[in-house]
Order: sequence, then structure tokens, then C-alpha cells
Amino acid sequence: MESTRVPSSIVLALLTALLLPLAGCGDDGSERFESEETRAIREKVRADMDNERLERIGNRLAAMNESLANSPNAFALSTGEAVAEEEEASAGISLASGESVYTANCSSCHGARGQGDGPLSAGLQPQPAKHADGVYMNALSNDHIYKVIAEGGAAVGKSSMMAPWGTSLSDDEINSLIVFIRTLADPPYSGAVPGES
Repeated sequence: MESTRVPSSIVLALLTALLLPLAGCGDDGSERFESEETRAIREKVRADMDNERLERIGNRLAAMNESLANSPNAFALSTGEAVAEEEEASAGISLASGESVYTANCSSCHGARGQGDGPLSAGLQPQPAKHADGVYMNALSNDHIYKVIAEGGAAVGKSSMMAPWGTSLSDDEINSLIVFIRTLADPPYSGAVPGES
């Protein structure tokens, strides 16, 4: 009886097709180590952030409607002032902006004080970076941290679980994040931060 040999490339393709879904890998072959619970928490955090934004927009629309009911000139004035205030608040690099962005986008994995202990960290392998670890973080350049935030962990040879934020955060927001992250380090960071002249 003669045996038929199956080419190894076909065996590999079949094993990959069968095992990837079992290993928790995505359709693109990227590893996904999140549990269903972790994924649900991440979706809830994002939904909460979206709800906050919608609530702010709704409040602004209600104020504009109230102004319009009182006077067309008041409506024009309040709209212009609201836009100017928002642009002023979002422009520039600041510690307050960095803390706000960190709380909204980073703390769910990295923790509120950068200990790597956010609610989503339990389902992540490897664990999120500890921004409070000054020995590790203080050695990293601002440019390196910027690249990790903007392009994701894979851009610097780290975990692809650290998503790229460059399409959803402005340069000022990323630089403000760096300013805030530098305040978390223990021992404290003593170098320059973005926005300093």
C-alpha cells in the first residue's frame, strides 16, 4: 500500500485555519488575548465616553436654543463665545489637558495613577506599561513616548495590544499626555517636557 504525502504548506494552512479561532486570534492573524469580560468593559468605557460627548453637545444645543428663543443677537453671541471657549480650551499643550485625555483614554488599561492596574489590565498579556515606574519611564525620550502613543506599541517593538491613538488625538493632546505621564514617575522625572521653551 502506497501512502500519499500531503505538502507541508497545505497542512500548515489547514492547521492555521483551524487553530487561529481557538487561540483567540483575529481575522487578520493578530493576537487577541482579551476575554469577553475585558472586551465588554472596554466597550462600556468607550460608550461612556461617547455618552459624555453627546451630553456636552446636547447641553450646548439646549443653551443655544434658549438664547435663540430670547434674541437672535444673543444666539449669535453665545454661539461665537462657546466656539471660542472650546477652541481655547483644546488648543496648546497643558498638564490639565493631558490629565483629562489620560483619564478618558489611558487609565482603563494603565490605571488612574499609571500603575498598570486599570480595569482592563487583567485581560491583557503582556500587562500595560507602568507609567509610575520612573526607573523605566525616565529613560525613555519624549519622542519615543510620542511614537508609542501616536503609532502604537508595535511601532517601537512593543505589544500590539497598545493601540495607536494618532488618528484620534491631536499633536497637542499627545504632547499634553506626555506632560501628564511625566508627573506619574517615581522617582520623579527631571527632564524637559513638550511645550517648555
